[in-house]
This record gives sequence, C-alpha cells and structure tokens, in this order.
Amino acid sequence: MRRLLLLALVGLASGAYAQQNPDYYNKKQDYEYRSVPTRTMGSPFERYTHYQITARYGVASPLGSLKDYTNATSKYHYQVAGEFIFPKNFSLGLQFNYSYFKERSPRQLYSEADQDISAIQTRSLGATSLHVFGKYHFTGSNAPVRPYVLAGLGGTAMRNLTYFGYLEEGKNSVALSGQVGLGARFLFAKNGNFGADVQAAYFYSPFKSDYLSNVTNVSASAGLFYRWW
Repeated sequence: MRRLLLLALVGLASGAYAQQNPDYYNKKQDYEYRSVPTRTMGSPFERYTHYQITARYGVASPLGSLKDYTNATSKYHYQVAGEFIFPKNFSLGLQFNYSYFKERSPRQLYSEADQDISAIQTRSLGATSLHVFGKYHFTGSNAPVRPYVLAGLGGTAMRNLTYFGYLEEGKNSVALSGQVGLGARFLFAKNGNFGADVQAAYFYSPFKSDYLSNVTNVSASAGLFYRWW
C-alpha cells in the first residue's frame, strides 16, 4: 500500500513539473535522438569491388614506319574490355583490340624476282591484341565524370600482307605490344549501371617485317559501358 502511495505521489509531482516546464520532454527526446550514432551508407559501387564491361569504336592513325607503309587512317578500330574496379581509385582488366590499316596505290611497274610486274599494289596490316591493363581514376566510383589514365601490356597477332594485283607476300607473327592512354567515363545517372566512355591511346609493338621496323599508332575511340556489383 505504501509503495502505491509513493508511486502516485511521484507521478503527480512529475505531471505538475511537466505542466510548468513544457519543454522538458522535448529537450530530453532531442538529446536521446542525438545521442544515437547515425551512419550514412555509401553506394555499393563506392564500398565494394564491382565489375564493368566496355565496348568502343574509333579510328587509329599510323606513325613511324607504319605511316611510311600505309599512310591511311584506320576506320576499323574496335575495343572490348572487362575490368575489376576497386573501391579506391584503381582498376585492373583485360582488353581486346583490333585495328586494320589498308592503302591501295595506283597501278605501277614493280620489279619482282627478275621480272617486271604492272600491278595495283595494296598494303595492309591487321593487328589483333590482348592486353592486361591497369587504370588510375581521379574521382570516385559514383562521380558523374571520372577521368583516368591507363597502361597495358600483352601480345598482338600481326598479319602484314602486300598484294601486287593477285600476287601476295607477307608475314604473320605474334609480337609483344603495349599501350598507354587517357580517357573519361560518364555516368548516365547517379548510382546507375550504364554510361559512356571516351579514350585516346598510344600503341607500340616491336614487330618487324620486310616493310616495317615497328608498329605504332595513336587512336581515339568512344563507346558504352555497363557496370554491376
């Protein structure tokens, strides 16, 4: 009985204090809310390693001995890449490249094997590459614009053919190759899966043939990417 009377008195006293001090409970609740730690969760693309596939099309211009051999811009320049993108600023991937250079000369008289041949000469080089590459990105994974630099190393299957009319001579070989470049990735929507990618690159291979001392070119390409985690 005494306990019930004591509880009743405490309740009445609290009610009277609350009426005289209406901000008491508001302040208490605000303190309790602020004392609970809060945490802002970032996008999964910022917190976890995720994956990306990119396809690009562009043009490539020959340099050095390749330019002497076929001074024509390649309109057949394709790239497909897959990469692991880490939470920080680095990514690692594998890229397939294909470029085809071709130039046709007017009909001329050529001396081959102690005989003269009147023919239209066609010079061509097909280069199919597979490179392991690394990228450094200058902004975060969810930035609307994400510029980067890259470097890659691998091998290239070269098919260097020269035609004198229907007569063919040439060399097929696999050679070491590498590339460096820069580019930027553009997200279509924040936290989105799709976007655009543009890239400029320099390619080099020490491949040699009767007409080439090496293979070098610069390229510019643009395409689309899809990412997921």
